[in-house]
Amino acid sequence: MTHISEIIEDILVEWAYRVHDGMPNPKNTQHIHELRESMEELNLPNKVIYEVINNIINKDIITEKKGSTSDTTFYHEIITGIIVGGGKGPFKTGEDVSKHFKNGTIVAAKGKGATPIKNLNDKAYIDPQGVSFFDKSKIIKSSVVSDAVNVGNSIVKNLGKASKPVLWTGPTNDKSIYGAGDIGGKFSKYGNVGVSLKKGKGQLKNLTVNTFFKALGLPKVNSAYFLKTYKKHWDAMCEDWVTLVEKDLKSKTKDKEAISIFNKHSKKTWDEFQKESLPKDELEVLNKALGTTINKTKFKDFCRKLYDYGKEWNEKRDKHFNNIFKEFSDEYDKDIRLGLHNLFKRQLSVGETSLFYAAKGGKTFWFIPSEELYNKTLKIEDFITDYDTEGSGSGYDFYLDVGTQEVGAVGTIKVTFRWKNGQMVGFPDTTSDYQLVKKDWSDLLGAFKK
Repeated sequence: MTHISEIIEDILVEWAYRVHDGMPNPKNTQHIHELRESMEELNLPNKVIYEVINNIINKDIITEKKGSTSDTTFYHEIITGIIVGGGKGPFKTGEDVSKHFKNGTIVAAKGKGATPIKNLNDKAYIDPQGVSFFDKSKIIKSSVVSDAVNVGNSIVKNLGKASKPVLWTGPTNDKSIYGAGDIGGKFSKYGNVGVSLKKGKGQLKNLTVNTFFKALGLPKVNSAYFLKTYKKHWDAMCEDWVTLVEKDLKSKTKDKEAISIFNKHSKKTWDEFQKESLPKDELEVLNKALGTTINKTKFKDFCRKLYDYGKEWNEKRDKHFNNIFKEFSDEYDKDIRLGLHNLFKRQLSVGETSLFYAAKGGKTFWFIPSEELYNKTLKIEDFITDYDTEGSGSGYDFYLDVGTQEVGAVGTIKVTFRWKNGQMVGFPDTTSDYQLVKKDWSDLLGAFKK
């Protein structure tokens, strides 16, 4: 297997694209969740995934090595904007992009009105280490350049060139007139619109569990509701988990003191398990007996760091999730079906402003209408949906099948309930992916409509 040091840059780049602002924060639990997702897509073993996450959290891996992840986001969005504004490369260093700001091809924007930032010393042009993105010492990865150029050419093909200056709206944090668009401007074939940019395949909006159920029209159904209503299943899941961890521990050590300490803290109900802590002296005994360096004192963290789960746990977890979701769907099936239309809107980030979505080197190019246009284009009575649930390799999947009465099935959105920080640590969160039957979502969204 390739040594982890040889692929760490690819991991960090992919991680940067998954987080909202392109600047991963090891202290942000959602960002760590996105990191795990990134590595799973690279088909890395669980042991490697845990090693990387642990090292990043403990700052053993320098995330800014070979150019920061913020560099990747900045240059990908900026170079794309330069291309759609009629600019050309080469794009080898930060100095190469600065001339396009100086000649008016592109400009950063701030605020709700997307006001141009003309001062090239503005903080929007400075990386987290205080170095200007325009500095010649900033080396731009060739893979970032090629993807950005391809995306830019795809935008020009579909929308036409943009009038100068193209607006880079990243500094507005989605608060500009272009909504979630990363660049915006007046395009010769379309008019004034923003474009959301992603390197690689891209992704759908990841909702929190509570937001997911709220989108379904079930605001009272949240994590607390799930834990209370289906307590017997969560407790049973917890008991199975602790039993397997104990089995794993005993396969690794025969130390009686360590086993006794584990058994003393072995809580087998959900609430007790989540709250239980290990005194530092007892944690030291466990680490010495097991040859580990686990520094988390929460019992749940110790368990997930110790146990490299596999098929046995997956089968038991799926059984309990099946029980939970069967009872839930039996009670709320009618409400869920009524809410699928709105869930689809939330997953595709339908908002106040229409925009385009470009990813996969420009091969993915969607129109995302404003909510007003969405409601005019696709009425609930024209919308067909169905849903299903099943266990997955690391969590539990909710499948949303969508289409129209006229064209039939268009695609499936998969919402996976999974743990951010390791199995059984807190309530699961969600991540989303999609699979299309048609070429894109156009039959649902009204492609390229103003």
